[in-house]
Amino acid sequence: MARRVPERELGVIESAVRRLPGGATARQVASDLEADLPLRTLQHRLKLLVSQGRLVMEGEGRSTRYCVPAATDERPVAGSGVRTDTERGAAVPVSPGGAEIRVYLRQPPAARTPVGYRREFLDTYRPNVSFHLSAAQRSHLRKVGRSPVTAEPAGTYARRILDRLLIDLSWNSSRLEGNTYTLLDTRRLIEFGQEADGRARLEAQMILNHKDAIEFLVDAADDIGFNLHTILNLHAILASNLLADEASCIPSFCRRQITPKTSR
Repeated sequence: MARRVPERELGVIESAVRRLPGGATARQVASDLEADLPLRTLQHRLKLLVSQGRLVMEGEGRSTRYCVPAATDERPVAGSGVRTDTERGAAVPVSPGGAEIRVYLRQPPAARTPVGYRREFLDTYRPNVSFHLSAAQRSHLRKVGRSPVTAEPAGTYARRILDRLLIDLSWNSSRLEGNTYTLLDTRRLIEFGQEADGRARLEAQMILNHKDAIEFLVDAADDIGFNLHTILNLHAILASNLLADEASCIPSFCRRQITPKTSR
């Protein structure tokens, strides 16, 4: 997990840029700082300030310069990758109250007033009885949040995203079982049939079994359910070629039911 950069460090760097009229390169900022900060670390801090909208970046490579954004200039800086307030507002329209909150949240954390957690906000809420939003607000949210997809046969959406689902879900499900394949290894295995070097054959089989199980659920979406037929099929698919005794993937009570009686 990446270490959170203290606001104090960012504030010192931002102040150094403000002291240099017309902007400055990373090396010029470094020479203006009292602390001896490695150049690579400083560049990371500068890019973080750019991503927060507190600085803008101009140029590329060694000619890259950092400067303070002009308060009245709504034009995006070429190559900065930073959207202006106008662009953000056009992308996500908000109410006047929301606009005030957005301006407030764009301030550095140190400039905001800390607030505590209001426990009574949850304690006074009763599902389907009390509401924190008005009827008009709830109606509007229900309208804009309603999916445009009409009623379709079971498995329709799953088939649309099947390729991505096969890789992501097969990898994550296998990883829970201790599988050491990476996401890239899993993609190569499913798409090209290439097993990862230095990995056990059973790990590849486990991933392929998860793939087959997902395809079974999607292809038989109209027939499957929370029943013995579905559970036994999934169990058999997931355990295929992983057990020394293939018959052991069938629960004992089922084996008693399907074992033919011997004639006396």
